[in-house]
Amino acid sequence: MITDYTTYDDIRAALGVESEEISDTTLGLTLYSNYLDGELEDIDFTLPTVYQDTKDLLTPTDVEERFMKTCELFATFAVAKQLCAALPLFAPRKQTDGKAAVERFDNPYRDTVKMVNEQYATLRARLILALAAVGTSVVASVTPTYVLVSNPSYDPVTGV
Repeated sequence: MITDYTTYDDIRAALGVESEEISDTTLGLTLYSNYLDGELEDIDFTLPTVYQDTKDLLTPTDVEERFMKTCELFATFAVAKQLCAALPLFAPRKQTDGKAAVERFDNPYRDTVKMVNEQYATLRARLILALAAVGTSVVASVTPTYVLVSNPSYDPVTGV
């Protein structure tokens, strides 16, 4: 569950929106909780268990405190990252109460999306280091990149 790691208000703060724009009901959807679980398990399958065990300690060490705080920040930005695709749909195009009006630009969240993605990447790397520091070995998966060179036996321009 998302609220085991972060709060809905923290997620909204990361995105720069209010509760009227993204409700607790929306953030409480299983979709976002399952996504966060997958993100944490992609780093290390035992990460949720290690986090909960560390959180249950009466007097965590400084290293354990750093791990918990980093995990909580990562959770905030992992969910915020997932919401970025739909962010323009949440925001009102025009909001008015008769005297005061709010109107947003065509893409007011371009900088927000960039910042969320940067924070996500930074915090993911930091969480991997913090997890290793509390004694859990993390195996980073690397997807190999293949580059092939092909020399055709004929000239593709002239066909000879």
